[in-house]
Amino acid sequence: MILTKGLLRSAQNFSDRLAVVDGKVAHTYRAFSDRVSRLQQALKQEGIEKGDRVAILMFNDFRYLELFYAVTAIGAIAVPLNYRLTAAEIVEQLRDSSPKALFFHQEFSPIVAGMVMRVLSVRLFVRVEGERKEEKIGFMIDYEELLRPYSPQPLAYGEVIEDDVAGIFYTGGTTGRSKGVMLTHRNLVSNAYHAALTFRFDRFTRYVHAAPMFHLADGACTFALTLVGGTHHILRTFQPDLFLDWVEQAQPTSALLVPTMVNRLINHPDVEKRNCSSLRQLIYGGSAMPVEVLKKAREVWPHLSFTHAYGMSEAAPVVTALPPEDHQVEERLASCGQVVTGVEAKIINDHGGEVGVGEVGELIVRGPNVMKGYWNRPEETALVLRDGWYHTGDMVYRDEQHYLYVVDRKKDMIVTGGENVYSIEVEQVLYQHPAVLEVAVIGVPDPDWVEAVKALVVKRADQEVDEQTLLDFCRERLAGFKVPKSLTFVEELPKSAAGKILKRLLREQYSQPAD
Repeated sequence: MILTKGLLRSAQNFSDRLAVVDGKVAHTYRAFSDRVSRLQQALKQEGIEKGDRVAILMFNDFRYLELFYAVTAIGAIAVPLNYRLTAAEIVEQLRDSSPKALFFHQEFSPIVAGMVMRVLSVRLFVRVEGERKEEKIGFMIDYEELLRPYSPQPLAYGEVIEDDVAGIFYTGGTTGRSKGVMLTHRNLVSNAYHAALTFRFDRFTRYVHAAPMFHLADGACTFALTLVGGTHHILRTFQPDLFLDWVEQAQPTSALLVPTMVNRLINHPDVEKRNCSSLRQLIYGGSAMPVEVLKKAREVWPHLSFTHAYGMSEAAPVVTALPPEDHQVEERLASCGQVVTGVEAKIINDHGGEVGVGEVGELIVRGPNVMKGYWNRPEETALVLRDGWYHTGDMVYRDEQHYLYVVDRKKDMIVTGGENVYSIEVEQVLYQHPAVLEVAVIGVPDPDWVEAVKALVVKRADQEVDEQTLLDFCRERLAGFKVPKSLTFVEELPKSAAGKILKRLLREQYSQPAD
């Protein structure tokens, strides 16, 4: 199946139901499909053909959905870009993907103007209208102006097949240079089915896009929701106040938030005064959720059902899920759940053999959702796709009921004095202290231990604590070799767009031997 068919089904079966709500804009599925048809015609007229790349540099917007469906209906490839990157990083990804068209919000017009002569593949520059009207630069055309000459036609998908690449999604670069993950129609539609089943979406679901739409943390829900005829509520960017305002006004029923968003919300001074009663479901994922943060979130929103989704861009993205009923079992709160229907998983040792219950190994997965490969990187593709299995680089173990527990990224595991230390275990302990808002644990070079455990801690604004107190706190709860050799207080931790703490940058910054 291809993405277009999911939209066509909902446009046929739920034509008068609300598809998209974005501020004052509200479109039914019929209107949504009609606008996608007009955009598809415009793109074809501008010379966009099957296999061409179309880059998107935008905040969350209802037109993002239109682009996903119009571009892929042609057989072209959508390339969502992280607007939080520097101009140089964006240029690097544009040069790598060589798009023929670039759609961007007007806030990024200065950046785009500066890259015109540096990214020669782009022939069509389309400015998407935002909240401010600004003078148009000569080579740009406005989105609505692009659509204006065209009337709705039956949405066609021609020669598009399910093995065609539908999108190139650049990874966050948490362990190195960003890579373009090629996901086919089959990958995305398969995972849309997985997600719809796992998250229990239906046509009555009103989902708020709070996480950035360029990232597959949000994409897990995007195609699933359209498939079942639910309503997309669009929040331009995430800020705790804006999110709470939107929930009160628009009354969505479901949201996906990354752990850092959840942490900011539950520490908002007015969160318990705000009316979030319309929300029935909170899906969280994108990075590890500290158990203490999850516990507090359940206290703040006792009416919510929580679902943990774990995965990665290379798996389109959902691999496992911890459903609401399992959140009632205390020991499972640290679990990322069980493998979702349609996906297979194994935990292997360094020799490729499966490990037993409770033993830590690398998670490998396969299924119709696993990527085609990395764009322009056959060697790196061959390293992670072997014999039909994707090697995730995540170190996990399972219990007897096949619930999985992520203990670390393989590259983040700390080997100190010959002992393996999993940073997440140390972080979970530090999060139990009331003065700790955020924490990252890394390995740093050490002349005696090869690597030493180091903690970087962000304190709560209303709490005071010193280094020795936190180290003693760890010493009471962890084996001696796991206790950080040093602890540094910082104002903030560097994060990717998905809210993942960039430990690679921290290791570079604190590469000197520990004291």
